[in-house]
Amino acid sequence: MTLDTLKDNEEALIVGFEADKQLQARLFSFGFAKNKKVKKIRSSIANSTIMVELDTTCVILRSSEAKIIQISKEF
Repeated sequence: MTLDTLKDNEEALIVGFEADKQLQARLFSFGFAKNKKVKKIRSSIANSTIMVELDTTCVILRSSEAKIIQISKEF
């Protein structure tokens, strides 16, 4: 399951990434890491961007970036 499949206000646990090292490093700099809880706040009208919350930080991702973040709803 990937981050882009979450519904608004759903939470999940990050379990991995399907990206090259450069993109993984960029996501890590925003606070994305394995075993971290993430909450989807909302999507744009066309679902081109997704707003998520990590701890107390809000981050907006492109849908293509959200598709590479593997999640689990069981935590």
